[in-house]
Amino acid sequence: MDHYNNESNQNINNNQVDYKHFIPRQNGFVFKFIKKDNDFIHTFAEGDFLEKIGLSPAYIIGKTLHDFSPKDQANQKHCFYETAWNGNLVNYEGGANGYHYLASLTPLIIDSQIVEVVGTAIDITDYWKDVTKIQELEKLSLIGELAAGIAHEIRNPLTSVTGFIKMIQERSNDETTNEYLKIVLHELSQINTIVNQFMFIAKPKETMEIINTDMKALVSRVIEFMKPQANLKGLNFIEFISSDSIFTAQCDPNQLTQVLMNLIQNSIEATTDPTQKIVISLKNVNDNSFLIELTDKGSGILPERQKRLFEPFYTTKEKGTGLGLMMCKRIIENHDGTIEVNSQLGEGTTVRIILPKAFNHHQKRD
Repeated sequence: MDHYNNESNQNINNNQVDYKHFIPRQNGFVFKFIKKDNDFIHTFAEGDFLEKIGLSPAYIIGKTLHDFSPKDQANQKHCFYETAWNGNLVNYEGGANGYHYLASLTPLIIDSQIVEVVGTAIDITDYWKDVTKIQELEKLSLIGELAAGIAHEIRNPLTSVTGFIKMIQERSNDETTNEYLKIVLHELSQINTIVNQFMFIAKPKETMEIINTDMKALVSRVIEFMKPQANLKGLNFIEFISSDSIFTAQCDPNQLTQVLMNLIQNSIEATTDPTQKIVISLKNVNDNSFLIELTDKGSGILPERQKRLFEPFYTTKEKGTGLGLMMCKRIIENHDGTIEVNSQLGEGTTVRIILPKAFNHHQKRD
């Protein structure tokens, strides 16, 4: 925030404040409002951060909260404005377009009358992300402890039951009974998969085996493996696009294979039009990283559901466990990468994974 200069001090003495000196130009904004006809009219707004949240001074000045904010936000902020107009200092959080800010409202009193309220806002997006990350880690830690206990208790009896079912299957000559036993074994296999997912949550790095991996070859193998799944759905095309560049990653190929299989399976299940392709592409981002992008033209995801996709036990599938995408995110983050999902309902979904390239023996990683 800029320091006041002599000119601004003189302005203050004359009750004519140059509000530009209050603006945290790089990371916030300043605004003013008055009360008129039981509503609040903005008389001033300036600051670079306004553009980030999708607003501009011209869009705010002379307008009420309901003119440029969603109804629920406008109603909530109207209460804050009313409290400030009654002579109280008010702090609140707001945000839009993925950015968050902390705002303070200060009433300006002249001759015992409130003539206007001055608001200042500071960008707290990075802080908010850090707090959210800590909360996620705490939640994962708790789930990990719970998962380890559950997995341990389930795994032993599950192994015994599976073994006895197989013994019965080997001795049975009844066709109907054998069909039932196949179903039982399939369901037990599903339970075992969930138990393994729990174990991964509890100790995600315990079984990681990091090696230099040719990502073109890895993606090609996954696509070949998943083609029968696509064919069962009537989809004949999983297209792979890549440049002539060499894409080598220091990674656990089994874990990245698991991520890609999970994402392709999601795309297959979401795609109902057999003429639409699922496209996977490999691209360079810069000298240090590359991008794996998977795009489908499936059913897409509602915006409110997108925000929760990576939460544990949250699923958009009728029979999903809510662990698949959470595991994908954890695997990618364990490889120092990022994963994001962009989707539009009825138009399809794009998943972008950015991973670091393998360093050669002359380089050192921090």
